[in-house]
Amino acid sequence: MSSNDTKYVQTELNDEEYKRFRKFAEEHGLSLKEAGHEAVLEWIERQQQTDPNDAAFTVLDDLDNSSLLRTAHTDAREEDDLVEEWPGNDESFVLPEDLSSNS
Repeated sequence: MSSNDTKYVQTELNDEEYKRFRKFAEEHGLSLKEAGHEAVLEWIERQQQTDPNDAAFTVLDDLDNSSLLRTAHTDAREEDDLVEEWPGNDESFVLPEDLSSNS
């Protein structure tokens, strides 16, 4: 990486955070610079991963667990049932021309 491609970042740590960071780097045989670099890259990777707890992925589970399903009712009749119940008062209507033949 050339010096033109390199950007520098800086952060502040309190004394306890710094001691923990320095100890971690030493335990892994890394300089503070290397440990910081790895930490930033790991954080970016973690932030870009899909969160399975995101509401977009849990909405169906939430619905399954809601009381809505126990209280919602449906009128799931068959087409024949609906025809039998139809009072039969016809109203005239005209179907549009077949649009598929115009293409």
